[in-house]
Amino acid sequence: MKRLPLQIEQEIFIKPLAEKTPHKAKSRVIGARHGDFIIIEEPVIKISDHLVALVGISVSCWLFHEGTVYKFDTVVKGTLPERLTLLEYPSKVDIEQLRKFIRIQVNLEAEFRIRNAVYKGSVVDISEGGCQLHGDSIIIAAKNDAIKISFLLPDDQYVDNIEGIIRNIEYDRMRMKTRIGVQFKGPESELKKVVSFCQFCQYFKIRE
Repeated sequence: MKRLPLQIEQEIFIKPLAEKTPHKAKSRVIGARHGDFIIIEEPVIKISDHLVALVGISVSCWLFHEGTVYKFDTVVKGTLPERLTLLEYPSKVDIEQLRKFIRIQVNLEAEFRIRNAVYKGSVVDISEGGCQLHGDSIIIAAKNDAIKISFLLPDDQYVDNIEGIIRNIEYDRMRMKTRIGVQFKGPESELKKVVSFCQFCQYFKIRE
């Protein structure tokens, strides 16, 4: 039996096994006993702003660890106090190696700071390692300058002042725009949000 690399507070994604639905739930691992059970926060599928649903009994789950996705089918064994759910430990686990730093096309309003000056613009693509910014003006900056960026991810996680290094910069003087390539540096709390979003998107990309 393959041992899952489970960690407390680790994100786990869940969807009903029998139903053909695009909706999925995101939960967190609370505890586990190898070969016996996994305890997670109650997984609830958000269908809309006003409609949610439970995942049911038979479920498909996946989680990420160090660039690898672990996928397995299992059943909900029951519920516990404090809105916790008990999953049966899987007897079979499928393992897929993810490609590193796939860029995901996005369009996220952003605010960023370079040399104590604050600018507006947008994040147009993002990966676990960095992003590309489009500034709404001609920005005076140079390669290897430090930068801090804030933006809201599509999964509603707010990335607050993630730190990075400018790796390239290009100017479009006709449109008065600046394109900036950024390598992320930290802090860990903000990097985790980006990694979580990118791994979620990357999993579905390689499954297409």
